[in-house]
Amino acid sequence: MNLQREYVDIQDVVFDEKTAVQGHVLHLCRQELADLVQDRCFARVEIDVAKPGENCRIMSIGDVVQPMVRLDDEEATFPGVVGAMRQAGNGRTLCLRGVVVSEVVEVLLNLGNFMDFTGPATQFSEFSGMIHVTIDAFPAQDVSKDDYLHALTVASKKAAKYLAQAAKDCQPDQVETFTLERENLEGLPRVAYLCNAFSHAPLTDFTLYGDSMQTSLPTIVHPNEFLDGAMLDRDYGQLINADPSYYWQNQPIILELYRRHGVDLNFVGVVLSNTPHTVTDKQRNAMIATGLIHRVLKADGVMITKEGGGHPQVDVQMDVELLEGKYGIATTLVLCEFLSPNNGSYEQVLFTTEYANAMVSTGCVEPLTVGPVEKVIGSNTIPFYPGFGKPGPIDAKAGFIHRNRSVRGSLGQLGGSYFTTRKF
Repeated sequence: MNLQREYVDIQDVVFDEKTAVQGHVLHLCRQELADLVQDRCFARVEIDVAKPGENCRIMSIGDVVQPMVRLDDEEATFPGVVGAMRQAGNGRTLCLRGVVVSEVVEVLLNLGNFMDFTGPATQFSEFSGMIHVTIDAFPAQDVSKDDYLHALTVASKKAAKYLAQAAKDCQPDQVETFTLERENLEGLPRVAYLCNAFSHAPLTDFTLYGDSMQTSLPTIVHPNEFLDGAMLDRDYGQLINADPSYYWQNQPIILELYRRHGVDLNFVGVVLSNTPHTVTDKQRNAMIATGLIHRVLKADGVMITKEGGGHPQVDVQMDVELLEGKYGIATTLVLCEFLSPNNGSYEQVLFTTEYANAMVSTGCVEPLTVGPVEKVIGSNTIPFYPGFGKPGPIDAKAGFIHRNRSVRGSLGQLGGSYFTTRKF
């Protein structure tokens, strides 16, 4: 596979009568976009824009999506979700940089989040430095929560495609080519990536070509498929424990392995696996995933990530014990630390194994105090979290104390994080 990604940088978004990109400014027809994403599950849709430096807060963000369109096959953009079922990862794809589409969820979520564009919360997520085109969709009467959330995830992908299409005639600011076919790979260590996704229930899951990974067995996928919109987040049940689609479109581990491919390592491929509920299913997936890495990809080393909360660490433990203990393959784990308010260091990981001797932290949960803002997008609030601030409802415009992990995009478990942890 050979994927060419063409990037157009967006420096500002303004509302206008027609959607188009002129220079580095996205002119956006608010009504046209609202009409495009409208669904029977929505009573109404409000389109807004939030910009870096603005005294603004977005409440209860669902998915965050990078605008993209497949130039060689526009109908197959985000295949299986809004596009035709055709393989991603080959050909030309246009991506907008500096702007994202963000869902605003107007139903109650167990683990809410927010995004500030000024103040201390901006240090935790690169999304604070991007322009957000928000889809604030209000549920229609008597529509189920699942139907509403499904319509919302489709709406954001429609919007992402629509915005990227506006730049089809623009000269790209950068072009990148992604292919595993390189010269001078002989003698370099063969490195694979084991990506453990979190799919436990409809709309608390991750999708591969639009279908949930909930009952899927581990499979080998081409890294270009990630970068071309085939893998997307749909985890509304565990929002702060799941990376938004933007980080599946710009998968940090894959991008870093590609940068070093042919330089100091040979990037041989990706195994995608779910982290199921039961121990037996975890053992099965670990057995199959590690077998693919050993026998098919013939890896010398493996990067491992996981999503979700605590119990997916058990999957990581099984993976590393098989890879290093059985097959002698060196492993490196990338994990976020989920400490409670008392910050007990014994809570950093839920397993012990002699083979987990190379671990990278993407940061640790800690209290975060934010100040008041002038503008709020989204009428839904986020629940109080025990141990952080005073119990009771949160006033979205006021200052409050919450946890840094509730900033959308912070401490990403896929490696998209500004933070790490060092023990002294």
